[in-house]
Amino acid sequence: MPAEIAAIERLLRGGKSKVQRNQTWEKICAENGVGRALGREIHFTPLDKQRLREYVVAEHGLDPQFDTRAGGRMTMARLDASEKLTPDSVFGQLLVLATAGAANVRVSGEDVTTPQGSVVSVRPDFLDAEHLQTQNLVIIENGGLMPYWSDFQLPGSCKNSVILYRGHRENVRAVADIVSRQPADKLAWFFDFDPSGQSLALDQGKGSTLVPSSWRELGRHTPFNQPKVHRKQSAALKRLKDRATGELLAIAEHMASQELAVMQEHLVRRNILLAELPLAYGRTLR
Repeated sequence: MPAEIAAIERLLRGGKSKVQRNQTWEKICAENGVGRALGREIHFTPLDKQRLREYVVAEHGLDPQFDTRAGGRMTMARLDASEKLTPDSVFGQLLVLATAGAANVRVSGEDVTTPQGSVVSVRPDFLDAEHLQTQNLVIIENGGLMPYWSDFQLPGSCKNSVILYRGHRENVRAVADIVSRQPADKLAWFFDFDPSGQSLALDQGKGSTLVPSSWRELGRHTPFNQPKVHRKQSAALKRLKDRATGELLAIAEHMASQELAVMQEHLVRRNILLAELPLAYGRTLR
């Protein structure tokens, strides 16, 4: 197993938020645009660790946080007298969803929608996956935005969509299973508008990425741009430019020239209209 994967596994499985600075970790951080160097240490936010986990899953098909005791306390209680030995969180197994427009999910045989400002948390085995495949599905990177889903300025093709948080604990595996079954033309990803976010979207290899429809108007001096974040993502930018084509390549080149890094929160807070860019082609915004 590559040293990078082993290092990420130790970080995630150990529940750590910092590591000793070395060549392996400097390579990992440059590749993914994560971490903050403080002296001889590199510190990570929860979102940084989430990105690292998703990177390994996308690039190598492995879950670096996998644990044989996964499944939660109820599952563990069937196997061991000490159900508290499980590392899973109380809510970590649940899928967090919302429904926009006319979309709905089917839970325990009943159609469910979410009023503005609310979400629904569902055990994966109670969600009707076949029904979900008939709906448009938007997966978002930042779970903190889920209560604000009604503020998303979705393109017309996604107005009626189920919005799903991609998870950060045990639910990551359930989301990956849903994605594997979802038709590509009914799947979109909403990640940060920066090299790391769009490279991660491209890693998914399926569906579309949601980007600002007016991305050409965003530049170095846009008030909510974060050029310092962009500069940490040189390796991710190279990876994106090496694989992107058409419109997505044009976006990558614009990001490079303008040092663009715009977080999802700012796109939502400023009511910026999004456009859907198919990842398979990367040619036409819609």
